[in-house]
Amino acid sequence: MLNRLVPIAIVVATVLLLLLSGDEAVDARQQVNPTGCPIAVPDQIAVECGELVVPENYDEPDGRQIRLPYIIVRSPRPAPEPDPVIFTAGGPGFSSLDSVWWFADSRLLEDRDVVVLEQRGNRYAHPALLCDGSVWWDEIPDHTPCLDRIQDTGIDITQYTTQNIARDVVMLRQSLGYEQWNLYGTSFSTSVMLLVMEADPEGTRSAILQSVKPPNETTFAHEADSPLRAIEQVFTGCEADDDCAAAYPNLADDFFTVVRRLNDEPLDVTVGASAEDQEVPIIFDGDHFIDWIAVQQLYGPVFGDHDAAYLPLMVDAVRRGEHRPLEYAAQSFWNWGVGNPNWAMGLMFAINCQQDLPAAGPARSAADLAASEQLDGFFRSTSQRAICEAWNLDPLGPAAVDYVRSDVPALVLAGSYDPVTPPVWSRTTAEHLPNSTYVEFPGHGHNVLTDNPCAASLEAMFVADPAAELDTSCVEAAPGPSFVLPDDVYQVAGLAQSADEVSLGAPGGVVWIEAIVAVGIYGSILLLLVLVVSGLVWLVRTRRRTAETFDRSVLVAYALAVSATLGVLAAGFLLDDVSEAYENRSRLVYALGPSRELLSARLLAWTAPLSGVASVALVAAVVWAWLADRWSWLFRLLAASTALCTFAMVVVSTRWGLYTMLG
Repeated sequence: MLNRLVPIAIVVATVLLLLLSGDEAVDARQQVNPTGCPIAVPDQIAVECGELVVPENYDEPDGRQIRLPYIIVRSPRPAPEPDPVIFTAGGPGFSSLDSVWWFADSRLLEDRDVVVLEQRGNRYAHPALLCDGSVWWDEIPDHTPCLDRIQDTGIDITQYTTQNIARDVVMLRQSLGYEQWNLYGTSFSTSVMLLVMEADPEGTRSAILQSVKPPNETTFAHEADSPLRAIEQVFTGCEADDDCAAAYPNLADDFFTVVRRLNDEPLDVTVGASAEDQEVPIIFDGDHFIDWIAVQQLYGPVFGDHDAAYLPLMVDAVRRGEHRPLEYAAQSFWNWGVGNPNWAMGLMFAINCQQDLPAAGPARSAADLAASEQLDGFFRSTSQRAICEAWNLDPLGPAAVDYVRSDVPALVLAGSYDPVTPPVWSRTTAEHLPNSTYVEFPGHGHNVLTDNPCAASLEAMFVADPAAELDTSCVEAAPGPSFVLPDDVYQVAGLAQSADEVSLGAPGGVVWIEAIVAVGIYGSILLLLVLVVSGLVWLVRTRRRTAETFDRSVLVAYALAVSATLGVLAAGFLLDDVSEAYENRSRLVYALGPSRELLSARLLAWTAPLSGVASVALVAAVVWAWLADRWSWLFRLLAASTALCTFAMVVVSTRWGLYTMLG
């Protein structure tokens, strides 16, 4: 009897197990809810948007639930591979969702979908740990308005950690039903992905780790030596280039002199801050200058017309007393940091104050500072330490105690000039991943993908077959570091000034200068039409006149008037074209000078002074005609009006230094 019941019991137990596992699968699937997309997405891609619902505290699964938006970017391939790429951004605190615009053109999308997850606490998450820019000066002991707002809503800030973000990534894979996927992390999110590799190896097919920040390391123990290493590498690269060394013979000394001068005499700068056209005064000192170089100027490649290639030129310009480039640096510094709406500063402080800063410790920070005395006391975390002291959160310990070890295939990418996550971190991480390939790009900073088709190709080949040996020969052909020389650009700071002062039809600009330009441009257009018509009429009327009755000075004045108006119009359109060429690029580069290879800039260099000469000659001719009582009163009036309009442009062209472009 018992023997006959055993098979029945086995069948019943198997059915119950299947039912239970089915219930678990249903429960997991219920962790994701389809939603509308919280951001605008490119028209050329198909997406599905949703929210991952997870416990704020994984130790209390029935407690407060949080919602994390995600976007699935569908591959155009009819039958994509079953293992998508999962991406979440760096920071900590930078929103991930806008990266769908980058993935829209990524080669990774050719064969498989891409999933983008917004980290807990970030801008589009619910709740979001947001603070406005005032957090940098409002948070002091016993007065912490941003922290108070966060905690008053019931948020448990101790649950916003690197480890829990990694658990969210694992939960998303399980909830979406993917058997495996490919991890993609950059900067801070490499810490997250390394923890995922360790916690979920069966669900991880491969990992791309760009500019690695290991979870056991902290940038705050290297906040002086890491920027100094990258900046000194710029000096070394310039010294190794004969042309650069000749153009900037004392680059290192000049840089440290500029830093000390800015610390002694900070620059008072007013920056635009927010969509409400507010202006905020800030003090831009030597520390700000170094910080801006570290987090922005050396972010991308050190070649071409990228910001980093202009570092020697900028140091030289500031040394000579030109401050406009620093004003643009201050504005971009504000836009990227304090004024960046995609930066959840509450999340950044939650992770940094509870994990990264305590891991640095005062002893390691003091040693770091002592090793970098050349930076005149630069210490990136001074403000953050003050905020963390005011918030008074209990330290939670680092995200890991040692480098992560994993057999998951990994592609580890680094830039030699990276001032934030030094290449040694990426290299050491790769050494602890036996199935990894390490690639370092000699001409790149923190973001190795900017203007780097080799890196994009390597990523696509790696994800296609993570187990195959990767052909990295394209690295040797990739451009190395190169620097912009003074003779490569038109060093006319007024070009960028013109873009600031004239914004016809849009908010901003300087009213009296816009009025002069409007009179000059629109008046010249009208007068040119009048000149053409009157010239034709004059030719018809004077066809039968004899040489004795022909006043050649009229013809000279007419030629000058036409030349001046044509020159003014051409200069105006060329100036606009030069400005538009830098519209979607760094205004700092524009402030230091547009490239001499830009055709519109080369034409402007000749057109502006020639039109100025014609305008001044016309003014002289009109004065002579009035004093000598020559020409008809109507022609004198026409010539005088033309002289007034074109000379108005001479005034602003002189203000902007356009006539120095031929020098």
